[in-house]
Amino acid sequence: MADAAVEGTVLHYEEAGQGEPMLLLHGGLGTALLHWWRDIPFYARYFHVVAPDMRGYGRSSPPRDFPPNFYQRDAGDMAALLRATGAHPAHVVGWSDGGVVALILTVMHPELVRTLTVVGGEARITPGERAIWPVLIDYSTWSEGALRRFQDAQGPLNWPGILERMLDGYNEVLNVHGGEVISARLPEIRCPTLIVHGAGDPTVPVTHAHDMHRAIAGSRLHIYPDTGHLPHREHEDDFRERVLAFVTSSQKEAV
Repeated sequence: MADAAVEGTVLHYEEAGQGEPMLLLHGGLGTALLHWWRDIPFYARYFHVVAPDMRGYGRSSPPRDFPPNFYQRDAGDMAALLRATGAHPAHVVGWSDGGVVALILTVMHPELVRTLTVVGGEARITPGERAIWPVLIDYSTWSEGALRRFQDAQGPLNWPGILERMLDGYNEVLNVHGGEVISARLPEIRCPTLIVHGAGDPTVPVTHAHDMHRAIAGSRLHIYPDTGHLPHREHEDDFRERVLAFVTSSQKEAV
């Protein structure tokens, strides 16, 4: 584990392994260890893994806030982190909000991204998604253990309050930008891209995956049937091997 001062903040990140760099981006309300703790040691067998807590989350200079441009800010932070650590061009893997950040990073800083894997992500927010957001922050449905792990990971500067701030941030993206994040610029992506999604994802509808696949030339699409918003957990072994095979094949094609 290490810290890096970038873009006026301090980012904490987990680091393991050797080889070509791989950047793992967690989802909203997460941290590297909350969302990728079982994946970091697997990928570290093959790559130099860098897995940050994004700005304000976990050990990265809390509290976390959500201005209307928070996705773009996170992508800028990730670009600065990759440059500060020399971990580029990287194989970038992002889940949920991390997938959104990965898309922006790839568009805005293509020289830093070797391959892109988007898991349960989207390039725009649609009004219909508002209905699920209150459910996402209803921690009364969480197990006692899950809530304790979340509170411990986020710390007293984020808890309580981070759930409501995130919901306000999503609403601001819709209110200020009409939900547009980076969808209009997806055709600019030229690196090898894998899109993974659950067919029954209640949080980010699977239509987003198909839209991204159509927009990104040469992208690969895998939809897991009967799967929700956690394909990397619901199909853990298959997911890891699928990403590894994608990255490995892309490495061979680049030689």
